[in-house]
Amino acid sequence: MTSTPAPVLDIYRNIARITAAMLTAAQADDWGKVVDYGKEYCQSVERLRSIEAGELPLDSAARGVKYDLLVQILDNDAAVRDLAMPQLKNLSHMLGRIRRQQSLMLAYQGRTPSL
Repeated sequence: MTSTPAPVLDIYRNIARITAAMLTAAQADDWGKVVDYGKEYCQSVERLRSIEAGELPLDSAARGVKYDLLVQILDNDAAVRDLAMPQLKNLSHMLGRIRRQQSLMLAYQGRTPSL
């Protein structure tokens, strides 16, 4: 079956571009840009969902392109997550420390902490 894959594949290409930009920003430790690209990523995925359901099946060449783009997107996503994990771990430790300090402060004041 032959279809016009351009709109769907263009969105996949755009998502691959966004995830590559997210990875570059994460490697530069620019987490604000990563968040901005994340918003753009979500918008593109929503756009893809809205049009892909109504599209005709892709021919084998287009499926190959789609597969390659998906691999690229998943590789970029995994690399960003690997870079983000230490940041998330640090944030978790900081939040835990703040909660312990609040609990101690409230305990010395004779109040119970509210979670």
